[in-house]
Amino acid sequence: MKKTKKALASLAIAGMVLSMAPISVFAADEDTRLAGADRYLTSIKIAEKAYASADTAVVAAGNPNNLVDALAAAPLAAQEDAPIYLTDKADMNDDVVKSMKALGVDKVIVVGAAASKAVVDELKAAGFTVEEVKGAGRVETAEAINAKLTAPAGTFVVGYDGVADAMSVASFAAANNYAIVVTNQNGMANGTVEADYIVGGTTRVKDIAGAKRLAGADRYDTNKQVIAELDFDFGKVYVGNGLTLADALVGSVLAAQTNSPIALTDGKTVKADIASNLDADSVIVALGGTAAVSNAVIDAVKNPPSDGVFAVDTVSAVAADVFAVNFTKAPADASKITFEVKQGTAPVTVSATWDGAKAALKKSSKFIAGTYTVVVKEGEKELANKEITVSEQKVAKIEITSSKLGVVSKTTDNETVQTGYATYKVLDQYGVDITNMALGQNVQFQTGVGSIEASKGLIKVTPSTGLNLLTFSGGVVITANDTTSGVSTTATLATSSQIGTLSDIVLTTLTNADGKELTAGDSTTVFYLGYEATDLSGNPTTNYELVKQGLIFQGGENSTNLTSSSPNVTAELVQDPKDSTKAAIRVTASDERTLVDQPVIITAMTWTGKNSQFNTTLKKQAEVYTFNLYAPAEAIASGESKEIPFVAYDQNNVQITKFSDLDGKVKLTGAYLDRNVDGTAVVKNDRVTNNTNSSIPAVISASVIETGKFSTITINIQKTVKADGLEFDSSVVKTNLQAGGASQKADFGYDKGGFTVKDQYGREIDMTTAAASDYKIRVKSDAPTVINATVTGGDADGNLTTGESQVVFTSGAAGSTTVRFELLDVNNKVVDSKSLTFSSVKDTDIKDYSIDELSKVVYGGTAKRADNNYTDQEKGWNASPKVYGKTSSGALVVLKGTPVVSAKSTSGDFYVYGGATGGAYDSVKVLATKPADLAKTGATGTISVTVKGADGYLYPVSTAIESSTAGPKAESVSVEVATEQPGVERDNDVVTLTADPASGRTIASLLGPTLAKFQADGSKGTQNVYFQAKDQYGKTASNLAYYSLLSEGTSLTKGSIVTVAANGEISGTFVPGDYITVSATTTTNLVKNVKIVFATTGTTPGDTTAPVVTGVEDGKTYSAAVTPASTDTDIATVVLTKGGTAVDGYALGTAISENGAYVLTVTDNAGNKTEISFTIDSESKVLTGDFQDVLGVKFVDVTLPAGVTAVDGVAKDGVAVTEGTGYTVEGSKLTIVDVTDANVITVTIGDDVYTVVK
Repeated sequence: MKKTKKALASLAIAGMVLSMAPISVFAADEDTRLAGADRYLTSIKIAEKAYASADTAVVAAGNPNNLVDALAAAPLAAQEDAPIYLTDKADMNDDVVKSMKALGVDKVIVVGAAASKAVVDELKAAGFTVEEVKGAGRVETAEAINAKLTAPAGTFVVGYDGVADAMSVASFAAANNYAIVVTNQNGMANGTVEADYIVGGTTRVKDIAGAKRLAGADRYDTNKQVIAELDFDFGKVYVGNGLTLADALVGSVLAAQTNSPIALTDGKTVKADIASNLDADSVIVALGGTAAVSNAVIDAVKNPPSDGVFAVDTVSAVAADVFAVNFTKAPADASKITFEVKQGTAPVTVSATWDGAKAALKKSSKFIAGTYTVVVKEGEKELANKEITVSEQKVAKIEITSSKLGVVSKTTDNETVQTGYATYKVLDQYGVDITNMALGQNVQFQTGVGSIEASKGLIKVTPSTGLNLLTFSGGVVITANDTTSGVSTTATLATSSQIGTLSDIVLTTLTNADGKELTAGDSTTVFYLGYEATDLSGNPTTNYELVKQGLIFQGGENSTNLTSSSPNVTAELVQDPKDSTKAAIRVTASDERTLVDQPVIITAMTWTGKNSQFNTTLKKQAEVYTFNLYAPAEAIASGESKEIPFVAYDQNNVQITKFSDLDGKVKLTGAYLDRNVDGTAVVKNDRVTNNTNSSIPAVISASVIETGKFSTITINIQKTVKADGLEFDSSVVKTNLQAGGASQKADFGYDKGGFTVKDQYGREIDMTTAAASDYKIRVKSDAPTVINATVTGGDADGNLTTGESQVVFTSGAAGSTTVRFELLDVNNKVVDSKSLTFSSVKDTDIKDYSIDELSKVVYGGTAKRADNNYTDQEKGWNASPKVYGKTSSGALVVLKGTPVVSAKSTSGDFYVYGGATGGAYDSVKVLATKPADLAKTGATGTISVTVKGADGYLYPVSTAIESSTAGPKAESVSVEVATEQPGVERDNDVVTLTADPASGRTIASLLGPTLAKFQADGSKGTQNVYFQAKDQYGKTASNLAYYSLLSEGTSLTKGSIVTVAANGEISGTFVPGDYITVSATTTTNLVKNVKIVFATTGTTPGDTTAPVVTGVEDGKTYSAAVTPASTDTDIATVVLTKGGTAVDGYALGTAISENGAYVLTVTDNAGNKTEISFTIDSESKVLTGDFQDVLGVKFVDVTLPAGVTAVDGVAKDGVAVTEGTGYTVEGSKLTIVDVTDANVITVTIGDDVYTVVK
């Protein structure tokens, strides 16, 4: 009996889902092909065929978006021995009512979306007992259905949108009494689920302990895995289209009768292995017409093609701007497949996108009408040469998708205006939706009841004066016509008496593009609340006008705000930023802060009485919760302030890096918080002097003021930095030179490089800075007549120094010698010594010649110039191969004189502008220009150089060169600083420019006219500070896209002006003591910031220490006058404000006695600032404390007022201190522990609050 019930239920479900197939007629041979008709009438036909009578019936929604509800109803129908009927969820089908009465049905179980008020009311009015089984959405509906099932044999879990995956297991589930559970949109099943199988990938369904996952790369591969895993009977096999799915649903329920599998096809192939399981008498049944499942597919199921050779199957136009190339299988290496499209002889540019064995060739605009040739190659092998004839894009189909006209009435100034709403779509000859395109906008609509307006899928009907749309009982006729193609359609839309344009709405998920959480105080982050809206015809809709007219809003006539339970959260219906025709629900938080996390309920209500609620949480604003210090990776020496690594997290375990989020929230000892130029925070240790012969410890601690979380580390302050070693770069310093005058240069890095000095901790010392003159190199050749080593720009003794100083190696007589290098300190003491053996190679030992290989592609987008007068910037993309001699052993030799006789390119797309008519060994310079054939994306050629050998003969050498027209794209950005120039210093991204009035050196002369590498005319500037971007060609010839002055990070003296133009040009007054922060960005969204400090002689080079101010402390309240002072000698400005207003003429050393809130700002010549906030209140109550530190225990003893022996409370920095552990009172003495005079300590005695002062 149980088996019979299951078979009958399956038959009933077959009727239900069969009706979802495209409208057609029943196939002549139902044994091999099955097609369906109208979904509702078909469900009636199958129910009446399955049942002569029935006490109970199940009614499900036949709307496309509710197929999951219909699918989940199958086990329930089997259990209740009930047929399943389909109806439109907005209106009960009258023919279904008649059929149920004919079968004698008394009870109707209405599931999911079908359980609308309209359907339920009509069933009750017809005399049926109605039971509703539904939830807020598809997940909850499936739960409600499964809750009514008795002891399922097993469970499949499918994804929220995994209808295709569910189809693969549906027949097995129905035949074997398995339940089907639907997950939420996050892939999680509600509650605890004991699942046997998970169907679909991890993006649809998360892992469930004990469940086996059946999943593939796509729905067809998943279908293959399911059929291979489950125990099916292959006596009959069903094949359905995996895209439309309605036919596949038919197969799933019918296949349950024989425990048969259903194989999904993409219209051409079936991935599942069916053939090997077939018997001689097995039957293959196609679900749907030949458009859905072709006869070729059926044949392929029986006789699957072998892997065979890789070949082109078809080439066709599938859209107005896309050609599709289908292959017999996916290529082994898609990068080797090339496509060439031409119209006649003219090439057409297309971009190829792969999807397995398919390639889509997309043009940036539509293909114009005509004949095209598509050539497909694999390497040099031609796979296909096909012609495609393209006709002008045209309207091929107009479909009015609504079955009802939603009517909205609005009254303004006592005048009521009716508007009817419906939807439509327009398709071209390829089946592509062109509703929103210009072609689709040319369709003309007409109606006899008034005026009509149609745009981007929405029809608006305004009745003529005196007409009421709701009185047209026979419906409103709408006609659409495209005059160009002659395509037309007509629809009669019933007018709905329901108010508004929506029959239902369900709120789904809250998302943010960056994965953020809804947080109080963050009013700039935007979230979007997903929804599923249904119009009055039962169709899903996202149309802005329809959704707007269908919802009830809060907050006034023009408001589009949904109901929010929190005043700090706004949910507003807006036009989708990506498509203004669509509606989106934007959710934002206000800038108000909260004390705790707040639950929030957002409610959407339709005029038809439906509502949906979405529950979320407004997180408390992010605040520092933990702050952990870590030991630095590099040594810190005496007098150095270096970065101390740290990690800070807020209460939501989100990392905090911004200075503004940490400043004032964390208390540091032994270190200080500083702001990087990009706004992030950095911790640096306080400078500690170590004059001993070993390292000394320094303790750094950090505590979060709000939470009390504490972190401490101990670092070792090493001895003062000293140079310890000298190193060579062999790629720069060549040791073989042709005898008789060959030369090369080396320096500390300002130009050629070659030498590096490192300290005792293995760190490189910047030796390019002109001011860093503590070290020098004595250079001496053992045989100057063989290799002479001379210094240019050095000191009076001929030593190589910092700044613009170089060693020049010049060859003389043939032979070998040793050149010695001694690193000297300021006292001429030798710190380190190195030596190199140089060879002066005689002419007869040079046997051959070579040229550098140009392995990198060069940029070839520079326009050709008739005069060949290219700019410095254009030449920045050059290639510069050097020419060398070679000994018999292959050693390279630097050549003397002008060995290059000529240099030329075999291609006109390369211009040799250096060495073309002769020059030194490094004189060849090549520039790639834009190819003459604009269709080419690059060029290749050979650079041929003729070298005059040492023996007088000419030697040809050559190297291949390749260019690309792909525009330069920045891959990294840097700031270049010429520290070899006097007055220019750098500390990471802080540059100090020091003027020297005595020598005439100004800040303006150090800066130059621009912060770009190249000036507007393409010439190289003389600036000492500039931004540069390195592109994919390894060159730095591109200026950045935009330069700007950052107000945050810039401090200018009153009256001082500095301007940075968008192209990097800089001008201004440049007053010592000021500083600016400049930001520059590239077209690839890379950003670099630099702080530039203006100083003058008399300031300490590289000074980053803020002025020390005595006599007043930050955050303190004083009951008497204070006198701020400083012993620093480089004070530039002093500014005192009282209540926000400047105190004119204030100078340090002047007493301040008036009551008020003060801010004192003291700035030195290097731009370092000390800012102190304090209050004078002569009326304030204070207690004097004796602050002590005994054996590391910090405390304060306070004498209480006369007669007082108890207190009502003590607070430290605003946080209450616990009596007994935090403070004690003995007689008139109050002792508070774990405090210093840096804390703000208050004592409450009765109604009075006292401040403890030192």
